[in-house]
Amino acid sequence: MASVFLSKVSTPLDYKKVKEALKKAIEKLGGIEKFIKKGERVLLKPNFVSPRPPPVTTDLRVIRAVASLVKEAGGIPIIGESSSAMTHWWREGMTTRDVMDLLGVFNLAKELNIEAVALEEKGWEITEIPDAVVMKKAELSKLALEVDKIIPIPILKTSMEGGGITCSMKVLHALVKPGTDRVRWHRSDLWQKLIDLMKVFREKIPFCVVDGIKGMEGDGPIHGNPVDMNVIIVGDDPVATDAIAAKSMGFEYPLYEVGPISLAHSQGLGMGDPNKIRIVGASLDEVKKRFKMASCEIIAPHFENVVVYEGAADRSCLAWIKFTLYMLKDTDLFDELKRRNKKLLFFVGLNPPLPEDLNELRKLCEQGIVIVFGDCATFSTRNSYWLFTQGDLKGKVLLMPGCPPFATAQQATQIREALGLEITEREKEAFKYVPT
Repeated sequence: MASVFLSKVSTPLDYKKVKEALKKAIEKLGGIEKFIKKGERVLLKPNFVSPRPPPVTTDLRVIRAVASLVKEAGGIPIIGESSSAMTHWWREGMTTRDVMDLLGVFNLAKELNIEAVALEEKGWEITEIPDAVVMKKAELSKLALEVDKIIPIPILKTSMEGGGITCSMKVLHALVKPGTDRVRWHRSDLWQKLIDLMKVFREKIPFCVVDGIKGMEGDGPIHGNPVDMNVIIVGDDPVATDAIAAKSMGFEYPLYEVGPISLAHSQGLGMGDPNKIRIVGASLDEVKKRFKMASCEIIAPHFENVVVYEGAADRSCLAWIKFTLYMLKDTDLFDELKRRNKKLLFFVGLNPPLPEDLNELRKLCEQGIVIVFGDCATFSTRNSYWLFTQGDLKGKVLLMPGCPPFATAQQATQIREALGLEITEREKEAFKYVPT
């Protein structure tokens, strides 16, 4: 039977308490020696998605505690990460090494006398994936393929695109090369992609450690709000660990509510039914809080003067509209829209209700900036392509292709430019570079 230990960490928090909580949890699951043998190379896989503090990224105290316990068992811990493709190209424009340096990861590794690596610096290997459904072959981390064990160390977060949460299974997405296969299968098929990835690495995972010191609710994995949980969740089955983590955030039926858990359970990669998981330590009632769930909906007044017109739209496109809007919230865009009484009008999905009549289109453009978002919408309006790019409506109707459109920095700049707002040199550079 899969086991998950819920370990409450008393406040005020310090490293000693975090390590004691983690050690207690692992002892109750059989002890660190059960999982890690002497001389084994162990990849510690935290979440360093971007250069932001917890709960966007894993608390270094948790990573320190895991590394110390692995060393005590005679293992060789290696901290490894590859930051989000968004971080590399479309948001901060930073390498994984930059992110890890800013977060203090290399200093931590030096103190512990262990290695910390940016996975892209170790290379990628084309790998056939047995029994895969969508990702049958992919460029995967050479280091992850070479090590003996992998310990996921995610944060307890809700997610707009990870099936509701981002946890032990989602944190493994960084083992896929960012410039190629990381950005493929990124719609609802992302969920099955994560499960296909699990088919490669499941046998290497001895246990998972979920950093629940501060969780994140709302529009995770980046733009949510912190929640004090003071809990560490340790499980010997990544699917079961994620199921109990989801329960702790308020998902009553994670097997049915969280796509990756359902798929992993049904494909035999772990136990997703909380009723068949042994919970040790604190009870769920002691740690559980009702998180605000992530949403792909564009909710006023959070994003004033924004209207989304849907055709048959994938939820991922809606999420990436929202990511683009979050980029714009850091600028004067929304104040300017309000001052001018203008709107951003997004048309997304197959056959969105964009008028075909030129006069109707002109009237619509008088309301603000019309944005054709995503490949489906671009294809559906292909007969008007010349009109949007060369004709009467050039600069008034913006085309943002992609499946989904990831280039949030460039997209935000494109919108600001269409409104005639001043574009900084950094924005201009970002707008010029869209990786293929």
